[in-house]
Amino acid sequence: MADKRFAPLYKTADQFISQANTLTESTDLATVAAGLRYAAARFAAFEASLQTDDLHRDKVEALDAYLNEFHAMLDVNLEQYIEQQLKT
Repeated sequence: MADKRFAPLYKTADQFISQANTLTESTDLATVAAGLRYAAARFAAFEASLQTDDLHRDKVEALDAYLNEFHAMLDVNLEQYIEQQLKT
């Protein structure tokens, strides 16, 4: 059972994934995936800019935080797909 604290996160992610799936009907998967990553990077940069009065000074810290978070999320999801592949 998923942690209920993360329900809003998963609901939001599912909405983005649904839109991405719709886009793959008219655009190749690699382009949709790259577009989603680019959008995430742009929005993360926007979020970072609102969290500091000196983004130049705090850029490395922001990069580290976002990259660590993405790495952890990607690792969990890759492990889930590995488990699925092992079952088939």
